[in-house]
Amino acid sequence: MITLGGRSFTGPFLAPVWSPARTAGIYAVMVPGWRVMTFRALHFARSGDFSSHGFRRHERYAEWLSIAGTEWNLYIAVHKMPFSTDAQRHAVERALARDYRPEFNELVPANKDS
Repeated sequence: MITLGGRSFTGPFLAPVWSPARTAGIYAVMVPGWRVMTFRALHFARSGDFSSHGFRRHERYAEWLSIAGTEWNLYIAVHKMPFSTDAQRHAVERALARDYRPEFNELVPANKDS
């Protein structure tokens, strides 16, 4: 269990052995941090069903691997949000990206008129 942005995430799980659950939520792609037992988030994303998502098909997967060095240094943490709407998951994803500023999330202003 790990806490990111005040939310509980299960994991982090080693990417090669992660078995995605059939539920909706947010996932974090992470690599080990500089200190023991710390992690650095590379990307936050939402999914309506982790089991059908396939993070390995993500367009930035190769870049994540180049940072991790190997898939055995790539971790996934999951914040389950069963019965959530895509809008609710999108709001959580945006808040996490705003707080952590991971390298692979585009920051979208909360108010485009500003």
